Amino acid sequence: MEIAMPEKILFESEVYEIDDDLRVKKGNVKITESKVMFLGTGNFKLVDIPSIQMLEIKKENRWGYLSAGSIFFIASLLMYVLGIEFGIQTFLSALLYFILPTLFLLVSLLLIYWWFITRSYLLEMFTDFGRKLRIRSKNKDDLFEIANAVELVKIGAVRMLQRRERSFV
Repeated sequence: MEIAMPEKILFESEVYEIDDDLRVKKGNVKITESKVMFLGTGNFKLVDIPSIQMLEIKKENRWGYLSAGSIFFIASLLMYVLGIEFGIQTFLSALLYFILPTLFLLVSLLLIYWWFITRSYLLEMFTDFGRKLRIRSKNKDDLFEIANAVELVKIGAVRMLQRRERSFV
């Protein structure tokens, strides 16, 4: 079921967000003459454009995943080097010098892959009373189009264009 808006839709774009648990949430952003609607999988947000105080576009690199992955990778390499130097003679040495470094290596590769997948651009719209709408996308140009459309509606350029079109007819 779709929510019907009585206003004309001026701009529409598809964006997506990758959560920390690697679930992809797709959604549509629709901008009307006075509202921003975000229709996502499982959520719906409606923001009045005059209440938007500030727009911010930033890159979220998620450096924590990369740093943790590289630390695990270096630790696994050091354990492998120690295993080559001391050799594997007992079960405990096999556990310390082969099994544990292999687990560290797998975890490090997973964390580095997770960092590569989850980094994206984020558009935050701060509204009155401290609320914010967050839209995430891999493509920075989509977010700039959304921000430009919101600003055009906010300054009233859309209404002025509609008045000019009516006066020429």
